[in-house]
Amino acid sequence: MITALLAASTLDHAAEPAPVFAAVVHPSNPTHNLQFHDLLSMFEGGSRQWPNSSGVVLVERDAGSAPFRYLMGRLLNTTPGGYKRSLQNIEYRGEAPVSIKTLNSDAAACQFVFNVPLAIAIVEAGSLASPACSSVRVLRIDGKLPGEEGYRLK
Repeated sequence: MITALLAASTLDHAAEPAPVFAAVVHPSNPTHNLQFHDLLSMFEGGSRQWPNSSGVVLVERDAGSAPFRYLMGRLLNTTPGGYKRSLQNIEYRGEAPVSIKTLNSDAAACQFVFNVPLAIAIVEAGSLASPACSSVRVLRIDGKLPGEEGYRLK
């Protein structure tokens, strides 16, 4: 009986779709589409400006969250320690530091983005329906939005 329950729970878990993520910005941000490599460059600290030359403020989620695990494991392909060292190396080279704010929920990330027009956050696409995220705009990545064929943030 226990084996059957374990097998059933494994099947249910395997059937769950992989989470999809979205990059969100303030509605006044003039950028409506980012190339995937530009998004990657922002979060790596290589690009610290929007295409209009305004500074970028990165919003990260807390270390235990799905968006943070996605950012480290899938987008940046690094560990939290490796990421921190990479960002420190930017400062050691004498370059301007990367501006990062870490928050504990998608709702807090969306609220921060709404209050800081130069900010960008990666949140779970499912959170976009929440009241806190209704005031931000989802960026197209390579011309696509979450749910569209070929969307890359998943």
